[in-house]
Amino acid sequence: MGIYNKRKSISRRELGTTLRKHHGRIPGTGGKKYYHRQRSSMTREVFGPKYGSQIDKHEYRRAIRDLQTSKRNVKTPREKAAVDRKIRYLKELGGKNL
Repeated sequence: MGIYNKRKSISRRELGTTLRKHHGRIPGTGGKKYYHRQRSSMTREVFGPKYGSQIDKHEYRRAIRDLQTSKRNVKTPREKAAVDRKIRYLKELGGKNL
């Protein structure tokens, strides 16, 4: 179940609340998880001021796409793995229809 199943957009505040309340498990990592601080800072880091106060599906996809392009530009494998974990986590949070 994703955050966009019944809505077209979600407010930035509600997205932050959803991220903070989420369990934080990262899919495909064998049980690793993002903790409360990491999830709350992810809201500010990934969804910066250019996305506005309402974040719809297209903007959410664009944020994930921006992370994918930054993954290509990162030099070390450790940083690439960190960005890949963020992408997987956000895709799971967004839902299948994303």
